[in-house]
Amino acid sequence: MSLGDRTKEHIERKVAGLYALAQNIGENLEQTAKSGATWTDRTGNTRRAIHGGADKSNRGATIYLAHGSKVGWYMEEGTGVHGPKGRPITAKNGGLLRFTVGGKTIFVKSVKGMKAQPIVQPTVKAALPDIKRQVRKYWGST
Repeated sequence: MSLGDRTKEHIERKVAGLYALAQNIGENLEQTAKSGATWTDRTGNTRRAIHGGADKSNRGATIYLAHGSKVGWYMEEGTGVHGPKGRPITAKNGGLLRFTVGGKTIFVKSVKGMKAQPIVQPTVKAALPDIKRQVRKYWGST
């Protein structure tokens, strides 16, 4: 086997191993996000829907951390005046919103919404230096 063939084979093995490293990093990000989420769970579904991992690509791997539910997106971005639209939440037909709280039915014209309680972006930002270190260490080893 020529030096060129051995080099190519070595690089191919390193790229394949990079996926395993990325998968491990993604799973660790998932656990960190789930344990660090500051909101109070009612059912736990939003916390359980956070998922992390890696996808293979022809250049190696892509690490991801994401919410698997629509509610997770609301938790990340906020709603109403605190969210991307920046305006109160109102009924679609111009009527009243109806809520049941503590057994009482409440009618209101609008609500401010909820402030963002992000976990995905802060988790990734906090882990980024360590991820870079791990990838550099991986590619530096033989």
